[in-house]
Parts: sequence; C-alpha cells; structure tokens
Amino acid sequence: MQGTSALRALSACVVLWSAVHAGALADDVPPREILEEQRSPLAFVAPVGLDAQGGRLLFSAFHVQRGQELWSSDGTAAGTALLKDIRPGFQGSFPSGHVRHGDALYFAADDGTSGLELWRSDGTPGGTVRVADLRPGAAGSLPNALTVWGDWLYFVADDGTHGFQLWRTRGDAASTERISAIAAGPRGALPRQLTPAGRWLYFTATDALAGHELWVSDGTRAGTRRVADLRRGVESSRIEQMVALGDTVYFSADDGRHGAELWRSDGSAAGTRLVADLRPGADAARPNHLVAAGGLLYFAADDGRHGIELWRSDGSADGTRLVKDIRPGRASALPSHPAVFQGRLYFAATDGDHGVELWSSDGTAEGTAMVVDLVPGSAGASPAHLTPLGARLWFSAADGPGGTRAWSSDGSAAGTRIERHPAPTGGIARRFTAWGDAVAFVAGDGHGNERLWRRDADGTIVLIGAPLAQRLR
Repeated sequence: MQGTSALRALSACVVLWSAVHAGALADDVPPREILEEQRSPLAFVAPVGLDAQGGRLLFSAFHVQRGQELWSSDGTAAGTALLKDIRPGFQGSFPSGHVRHGDALYFAADDGTSGLELWRSDGTPGGTVRVADLRPGAAGSLPNALTVWGDWLYFVADDGTHGFQLWRTRGDAASTERISAIAAGPRGALPRQLTPAGRWLYFTATDALAGHELWVSDGTRAGTRRVADLRRGVESSRIEQMVALGDTVYFSADDGRHGAELWRSDGSAAGTRLVADLRPGADAARPNHLVAAGGLLYFAADDGRHGIELWRSDGSADGTRLVKDIRPGRASALPSHPAVFQGRLYFAATDGDHGVELWSSDGTAEGTAMVVDLVPGSAGASPAHLTPLGARLWFSAADGPGGTRAWSSDGSAAGTRIERHPAPTGGIARRFTAWGDAVAFVAGDGHGNERLWRRDADGTIVLIGAPLAQRLR
C-alpha cells in the first residue's frame, strides 16, 4: 500500500540520518588520517540545496572536520565560508530540504541536542536559528516536505505524540502549529506530495478508514479533510505524480478497476474523477513525468499499443491524446526529465535510431522533434536535470568519451553547447542555479569529488572552494 511505501521511504531516511549522527559514516575519515589539503577551510564537497539570494549562494556541504553544515559564498574564495557550525565537530548538523520563503532559507538540521528540527537562516550566522523544538529531546520531529503556500511554510513533522502530521509556520515558534489530526496509528498520517493549487493545499495521507488517499487543507485544522476514497476500503489508490494546473491537481491513481491512470481533482469529492482510461481494463497506462505547460498537462504513458510515449491532456477525456508516436510501434520512446522553456516542452527521449537525446514539443505531432543529436548513433547523450535559467536551458548530458558534463541550449541545435570547465567532471553535472549573471552548478572535479562551480557570463568556469588532488573519503 502507498502508506506502507511512504513509511518505508521515511524509515530509510531516518536510518541514514541516524547513521550520520552516530558517526557511522563520518568515522570513515578519522581525524588522524585527514590529509593536509583536506584541512583547508574551503575543502568542502557534495554541495546540495543551492539557493541564491542577494548575490550570495547558501548551500549545505561536507567538510571532513565539520561534517555536513550550512555554507555561504559570494563567488570568491575570500567570500566563501562555513556560515554556521550548527553542530560543532565532524558529525555535522546535516541540513536538508532547503526551501526559500520570504527573506529566509528554511531547512531541517540537528544541533546535536534537539534532534532534527526546523531551522531558518537570513544568510548571517546570528540569523541562522532553530524555528521550534517540536519534539523536545534528541529524537527530533524530522521535518520534511517543506512547501511554501501563501504567507506560510507548510511541512510534515512528528511531535512524538501525534505521529507525522501536517504543520505550518511563519518562521517562529509562536506561529508554528499543527493543522492536521488524522488518526492513523502511532506513526501518524504520513502526509506527502504537498501541492498548492488555487484555494487548497493538496496532499496524500493515511487514515485508519481509507488507507493512503487524497486530502486537502485550507490552512486550518477544521479545513483539513480527506477528498475522496478512490479505492474503497483500507487499500490505497497509490496516488503519485501530483501536479497543479490552475486550480486543479492531476495525478496517477489506481481505483482497483482501471489500473494506474490519469485523474484530476478540484478539491471536492464530486470534482475528483478519472480523466481517461488510456489502457482500458485493469491494465495500467501508468502516467509518469507529469508537467503543466501552456494550460495543458503533458505526461508519459503506455496505452498498450504505442509503448511509453508523450501524451497531453486538457482535463477532459476527449482532450487527452497521444502527442506523437516518437518511436513507432510498441517500442517506447521513454520521454522523461520534462521542463518548460520559452513556452515549449523539452524532454529526453529516443526514436530508436538516435539513442536518448534532447527533444522539444509544442503539443502537436508536427511540432515535436529532436533538438540535436549530441552523441550521434544509438548510444545517446541521455540528457537529464533540465533546468530553464533565463534565456538558456541547462542540463547534463554525455559528450561521448568525455563523460557526463554540463550543457546549455537556446532551444536550437546551433545554440546548444557544452559548458566545459578546466577539470573533467568525473560525475553528473546538476543542481543548476541562477546566481546573478552567473550559473552555479555541481559537478565532479576529476578525482571523484562533487564540487561547486560557477559559470560566468563570459563563459569562464571557476571552482568555488579549494582544489583537491584526490578523492575526499
């Protein structure tokens, strides 16, 4: 059931977090074996949660002597430093789930005393503080699914009494409140997939009567309710891929009769319905990679006749159709990694002759075509992490023998270029983030370390941090 899957995923995260804070991972680098180059204050690796604001980039990164902590950079060596050592020592506070809300960055972190709780930072050491200690003691409330909706930040947490429920805050302890009281056993309702649309915050949750199903909230406890029991009884409908399009949410669900198909909801039971049974009967079309663009919903699905191909929907059965059979016949084009750029849909797919390459579509068969064949032949470049940034679409892709690197495109073959940097990547380029006139991203340094890079407007690519001559274990 979906609730069980969510519980397993959350449990896995808790196990990893516990291992880090017990020192099981950090002990792989005992202090006496740290190399001199790794002692450099700027020898950080594995940056995540990149957030640019006011010319500075905030991110979480690992240092062998500090563990995983919050960092700040203005793009220069002199202006790059550990922002705050939330948990002193090599275990680190493990900041995660970074979300920008107003003038602050919110994240979960463990100071070594209160467990994993919700924190915020205005980019200064003094302004980096815990929001609230929802579960006093070392266990922590494990906040996750941080989502901005209106003036509030919503998230999921366990206060130790009610299990995992839905919470909201304006950034201080006084405004932090639990807004769901869903009865579902000791682990709580396990809310997930928080998705704002119109006047509702949609999410999925488990209760004792209906399993894991669709819920909504207006931000109050009284206005938090289950929308519908799509699969009658305690068995869950396996809702996935929730995406907002206007005031409506779309998702994949299995009601027990049609298999996993495309559904929509306006927040009411009457307005929650199957859009189209693309693969009639109990077999499933399994809609995936849902994305909204130009008033339409695009997704990948298998109708049993064309393989996994690109589809579109206006929310009606008649308006749900195959965009193009990119790989003719029952073989699949496998469209994935969708992104909306300059009014068009860009994605990775294969036509069977060129391997997985970059494609784009305007929603019509004639307007759907491969942008460029980055790696000629059947091997394919496997573009991923598609990220629109201003006038260019950034993504990672192979370049043949050189491995996977950062690329960018203006949407044309001639305007698609590799963004080379001084060292071979040795890993996938990703987490592309606009940083003023520059672009920050994460890629390998050729020694097995994921590092932070800055690509300036003139094409220069600079490593942010101290060079490392070998892999930091």
